[in-house]
Amino acid sequence: MDFSPLGDLLTNPLFLLRVGFVAVLYLVILQVVRVSRLEMKRAAVAPAGATRAKQVVGYLVVIDSGSTPLIPGQRIAIEPLTTIGRSPTNTIVLDSTFVSTEHTRIIFRDRSLWVDDMSSRNGTLLNQNPLTKETAVSPGMILQVGDVRFKFAAP
Repeated sequence: MDFSPLGDLLTNPLFLLRVGFVAVLYLVILQVVRVSRLEMKRAAVAPAGATRAKQVVGYLVVIDSGSTPLIPGQRIAIEPLTTIGRSPTNTIVLDSTFVSTEHTRIIFRDRSLWVDDMSSRNGTLLNQNPLTKETAVSPGMILQVGDVRFKFAAP
């Protein structure tokens, strides 16, 4: 038996390059399969809906819904950092022309809720007074954002 054509192939640099490329491709595919299997195992171990629960530090109760579809008496949860505005990136979205894109911010700090106007066009009112600086709030206080009025309530 004469194996000289095989010997010629093994000394051909282009053939060796092709074989090396195919080997690397197989290694990449094997790595993708391994990582996918690990991720699938992790997903199977985690219970369904195991997303991080939102921490509620208080509520806003709708007093006057203004031009929004909110319902008076509706309770809206306040998270440690809650933003209110017209943009869909806000925690509480108010679809009203009287509300700025990013209107008001509520922060939970030092075991208290603090409200701050984010340079909104129509301003933010707290107990019917314009909000000029970050102010601590307590249950029962009235917050007006655009044409919508809320009352703060304890969790």
